[in-house]
Amino acid sequence: MGAVVRRLLTALLLACSAIVALGSAPALAACPASNADLQQRTIAAADVFTGTVAERTVAGNTTTFTVDVDRIYKGQVTGQQVTVTTDSRPRACGRPGLQVDTAYVFFTEVQGSDLVIDRRGGTAPATAAYVAQVERLLGQGRAAAPPAPVKATFTTVADAPADALRVAAPGAALVLVGVLGLVFVAWRGRRRA
Repeated sequence: MGAVVRRLLTALLLACSAIVALGSAPALAACPASNADLQQRTIAAADVFTGTVAERTVAGNTTTFTVDVDRIYKGQVTGQQVTVTTDSRPRACGRPGLQVDTAYVFFTEVQGSDLVIDRRGGTAPATAAYVAQVERLLGQGRAAAPPAPVKATFTTVADAPADALRVAAPGAALVLVGVLGLVFVAWRGRRRA
């Protein structure tokens, strides 16, 4: 009877271990591979652009890249430099291993105000062959342009042209007529009383 009980306890223990292992497997699983081809990735991405990683910083579970943008193929990226983030946890789907001073084709998603990349999105080194594939799908793209400088022109009153006085004269005349009208109405009101 003791041997039978031991076998049952062993079988029960193995069954419980299997259930626990299967139950925790998804939490420990690595990032699943993407079956999407390049065309599907370009459709899914909010922005597609080429650029060189200028700086890489890590804070907690996030790696942040400062990217000098070269060409924009899709999206609303503006300016010559953007910040791209990724999850840097070992089993996450992030791309924390991008190298400084290396050019990449970025396929980003927008999360809040952040541009985010991951391993399934298509971000990869900007080889001539890969860039050619992207250009076959999205065209030649456009060059990243610096933000247009804001130019303000101020004119002091002393430097106001004579035309400004001609423009202001009708307004001043209307104000004078309004004041005289109020004085007249007040005078008529007193005269009747």
